[in-house]
Amino acid sequence: MHTSETMRYIYFLLVIIIWPLTFLGQSNYYTTDSVSYVGVELKDGGAKDNSQFCQVMKGSEIIRYTPYEVVEYGFNDGRIYVSKEVQLNGKTKRVFLEQLYLGNVSLYFYKDNEKKSFFLQKDSCSLIEIPKINENGTNYTEQLLSLTDDCSNVVDACRLVDYNKISFVELISRYNRCELKPFQFLNYGLFIGITQSKLKLNSETSDDVIPGSVFKNSNSFYAGLFIDFPLISTDFSVFTSLGLYKSSFSTNAMDSSIDVDLLINQTTFKVPIVIKYTLPLLKFRPYLNFGFNYSYNFKNESIIYKASVNDNVIQYETPIRKELISDNQFGYVCGLGLQYYLNYKRFLFMEIRYDNSYSVKTQNKFVKPSFDILTGINF
Repeated sequence: MHTSETMRYIYFLLVIIIWPLTFLGQSNYYTTDSVSYVGVELKDGGAKDNSQFCQVMKGSEIIRYTPYEVVEYGFNDGRIYVSKEVQLNGKTKRVFLEQLYLGNVSLYFYKDNEKKSFFLQKDSCSLIEIPKINENGTNYTEQLLSLTDDCSNVVDACRLVDYNKISFVELISRYNRCELKPFQFLNYGLFIGITQSKLKLNSETSDDVIPGSVFKNSNSFYAGLFIDFPLISTDFSVFTSLGLYKSSFSTNAMDSSIDVDLLINQTTFKVPIVIKYTLPLLKFRPYLNFGFNYSYNFKNESIIYKASVNDNVIQYETPIRKELISDNQFGYVCGLGLQYYLNYKRFLFMEIRYDNSYSVKTQNKFVKPSFDILTGINF
């Protein structure tokens, strides 16, 4: 009985402690030196105004509190501003800093009409500003390398981090754990390879062009440019490229009275847009991707040649030009590849890729699958 009462007492205390914290995290609030006000209506003035005032709505009235009156306030979307003393333009000033990450090393952000800057705070020590370029001409990358020199695992991450909130939060999060892991970054480059294209009859149409037509595969050089957009804090990215290749297809059918030849010549821009997952290893990084593909056949010629045989006389008909494949094609694409890193930023890659393209116009009779073998390098 005594144990049961003790457990109920502990449970009651936990509810009393946790419930206000949960409520606080889901509601607008502000805190002074002695009191917290939860469930208030706050005006979001944007990064610049929020750094100077905590604006509380009371009816039609807006009350502005300064960083000397309020120690912390937060919005129900999770943004938190805390009152801190910082050095700005050689003067000590108390402002509201947006709290981006809280840990052994905390990260804050400040913006006003003249500047925007990040601040680091190790334990309870003074804030350290990290401007994009400091007064000595040192850029933020070098500043970060100096401030995090006690963790060699984030050296490459410091070199790759962008000067924005998402990228900085990911870096400081890793620094707190001293985590050795590839850091996602925007990259672009060029690729070359070969592509093997096929023509297959659309399963929804009948073969009234050349009965029983079978096309030879077309092999072609394929080259272009790519760009890879990271999804920070994940191992995924959005990859797209623009490549150019040529293809030629031909087929023939004949019987005792007629001979038919079909020639198709194309020059194609191919634009895949895929979600790419890269295994977070250090030197060799396998990856796979899947998405959709757009192809534009800016040269697209389909010519049918017919010759009839009658009483041993061959008669050639006027060539027929007919759109058998749409200029615009959409389809799906998937690939599997491997990146080999030459240094923290530069890599070579090889990939095998398959795509299947369907004509936009329903009267077009062919689909065009292709198989690519690619290699490339980022800049």
